Amino acid sequence: MLGSANHDTSVSMPRIPGPGETILATGAASGPGGKGLNQAVAAARSGASTTFVGAVGDDEAGERLRGVLIEEGVRAGLSVSERPTGTAFVMVADDGENAIVVVAGANGDGAAITAEAASALASAGSGDLVLAQLEVPLDAVLSAFRSAKERGATTVLNAAPSRPLSDDQLALVDVLIVNQHECLDLAGAPVEGVGGAAVADAARLLAARVGTVVVTLGSEGALVLSAGEATRIPAFPVTAVDTTAAGDTFCGALVSRLAAGDPLAAAVPFASAAAALCVQRSGAAASAPRLDEIMELLESRAWSA
Repeated sequence: MLGSANHDTSVSMPRIPGPGETILATGAASGPGGKGLNQAVAAARSGASTTFVGAVGDDEAGERLRGVLIEEGVRAGLSVSERPTGTAFVMVADDGENAIVVVAGANGDGAAITAEAASALASAGSGDLVLAQLEVPLDAVLSAFRSAKERGATTVLNAAPSRPLSDDQLALVDVLIVNQHECLDLAGAPVEGVGGAAVADAARLLAARVGTVVVTLGSEGALVLSAGEATRIPAFPVTAVDTTAAGDTFCGALVSRLAAGDPLAAAVPFASAAAALCVQRSGAAASAPRLDEIMELLESRAWSA
């Protein structure tokens, strides 16, 4: 795993405030987060042998994040940057929706992350998967993907937050994971229709540039495009408490099953089950479920993983 690591401060409130509006919170908590760290924890809890590469500051928050990774059984390749550890401020509404503000800090130290990734990837091989997202500098991600491809590893990109990517950059990606908004943004060409039709059209455009595309659709499940075929995977209906890290949990769980040799047809329902369990809990990394919980949900809904 290559990506961001943050110290999160989460605030609960009746609803997300509008511009200039003040709302009284009902609670607050702090804990580990960052898309990269969340995904690494989710993968490890899903049963995968996991290494996380990122950067933190020479500060107390960085030491706490290092400790979290060790406790979760994740090998921590954390470079110590001169910048402070990244921070995220998360607002969570009563209906489970959230709004997040991120201060990148050490996550923006591309040189430190690139050097750490080069060391971690020195032993990568054909059975390995490298998952990254875009909360760290793009150059660091592309450098890691080039090294991974040279060693025969499979590259997986969660293109979040959304940003333009060229065909040459996408050529380094074996599996692309995006949500609906990221799918539309990244397609980079006009799509016809509205709603689900627009997302499906955009996904087909992306599939022409990347071999496998997985679009997460929230309560509508997921859309998978691979080898010229499109498949809809239904979601597990649940009542959301906090949607923070649901997408990260999906990504980490998906990669864990791909690393175990599962086909997408089994890996995506597994990841959907993990995300469904995640949204029923508060927090970021702490909300990722463990393997036995995921398997129990799959079995209860007649899925097989």
